[in-house]
Amino acid sequence: METDLMERALSRISVTAPYFALTDLVEVGGGVVEATIPVQVPGELEHGPIAAAQVARHLAILGSCAAALGRDDDAKHHYLATRAHFARMSNAPAIVEGTLRGRAFAAWLDKRTVRATMTLTTRDGQALHHLEVDYAVLAPRMFARLNPVPDGLAGQPGGDATDPVVQVGDGRVIIDCGPVAHAMCAGHFPGHPAAPVALVMGELCGAAGRAMLDRLDDVDAYRVEEGHVAATGLAHAGQELRLEAAYVEPVGAGHRVRGTAFADGVSVGEVDVVLSAHRVGATAGHADDFAMAS
Repeated sequence: METDLMERALSRISVTAPYFALTDLVEVGGGVVEATIPVQVPGELEHGPIAAAQVARHLAILGSCAAALGRDDDAKHHYLATRAHFARMSNAPAIVEGTLRGRAFAAWLDKRTVRATMTLTTRDGQALHHLEVDYAVLAPRMFARLNPVPDGLAGQPGGDATDPVVQVGDGRVIIDCGPVAHAMCAGHFPGHPAAPVALVMGELCGAAGRAMLDRLDDVDAYRVEEGHVAATGLAHAGQELRLEAAYVEPVGAGHRVRGTAFADGVSVGEVDVVLSAHRVGATAGHADDFAMAS
């Protein structure tokens, strides 16, 4: 039964609701799992039927489910994304209706590393996005030892979200987001509150989008066409999160932008994205367009 499979998956990964929002989880054979994924539309500046950060969030979780369900034991592990490649399919429609469907397959590279490949489709099977993620797979005690909560933050879940301070100019964007709020960590690595990699990198892609829009004329929206992510650490609740992005160069019909996320001044991840520019009549975005998602 789907309910039994969902319970088995949740017992093996370190993610719970509200961050875990998949439904109708099923095994379809050959180590492949599928699930229904909710549609969460982008903000004013991102163009497309679903926010790229939410695509990454839901598909990365589905990939960890595929990996966990493929293990021979029921032990709980942390599936920590360390590298990802995201791509929008060239024939993806601009508008979708109803829920979407995700499919994932995981292959173990060694006993502590797994690679999952995922596809997001419409209900009728039309491909929207592709995601490939490498995870470091760690038992809870090993995870805690390798990712200690910084001194002074232990037992501090983080406060409320604050308005980010944004600096924009000459194709560069710096966003001081303030302390990582507890709400951003809810359901992700319970007992070890840290912002999900997918959401931090999604916010960094948002900063990259603003950098591109600042550099170009007569466009007011961006779309993530392709992106490479390298996650090197975690932004813990209470740490000061800072995003920096800079326009690099035109690439074919798109534009390359690179960005780095910092937690208390230490780099925790980088993105190298290709964005497409759009004119959709959106009003100019405000700083809170890129406020931290919860």
